[in-house]
Amino acid sequence: MSVTLFGSCRINGINHNNNLNNIINYTHTTKEVLQQIKFLMGKAIFPPPFDVLCFRTSIVEKKPMIYNDSMGKLFNESTVCVIEICSEKKYMYHDFYLHHLSVDKRFSFYDNTPQFVLDNMKCVKQTYSEIEEDIIEIKKLLESKKMIVVTHYNSTLNGAYIESRNALIHMVVEICKKHGIPVIQPSEVLRDYHQDEMMTADLGHYTDSGFAAFSDYMNRYLEH
Repeated sequence: MSVTLFGSCRINGINHNNNLNNIINYTHTTKEVLQQIKFLMGKAIFPPPFDVLCFRTSIVEKKPMIYNDSMGKLFNESTVCVIEICSEKKYMYHDFYLHHLSVDKRFSFYDNTPQFVLDNMKCVKQTYSEIEEDIIEIKKLLESKKMIVVTHYNSTLNGAYIESRNALIHMVVEICKKHGIPVIQPSEVLRDYHQDEMMTADLGHYTDSGFAAFSDYMNRYLEH
């Protein structure tokens, strides 16, 4: 088994990971996933500065992401793709989907992004129909591989679900079930644990215990 991960550090504990996510990028939206699949298929071209701004590793290391045959080989030989969909916000500059580190003012990497990109990029929330169309396209592109979708952890804040996250999770689950795609909800498979055990205070990352528990679940799931 060889696994290609599309998603954040939350799914990094999955066994047989070919490490392409760490070599290239952490994705969050269906648009970013599609863009990265096409990159791995050698079908997407990123001129400067987008050869940096679309990829987390390039942003952090401050060097362009250049496609090479070894990346394509790792992807082509993978038998399973785990796709975490944890955001509906797409950061766009024309046809390029930017990694949020390059445009979000909460991160220092923002200072390295050219002003013309900052002035002209758009942050747009995806619609249900758009996410559904993307998931169908992803499924077609990955037709020879097993595809598993993972949602974000459905955290609560002050006793209530985070509205946007809760809505996206339900949207993704409904779409996947409609199209026969396996989908895993971390908050459901970890329901025997209290949220404080599983999630850090920012509600965006797993604690060490949460990371271990979810990784263990995923690895058992993939072995069956």
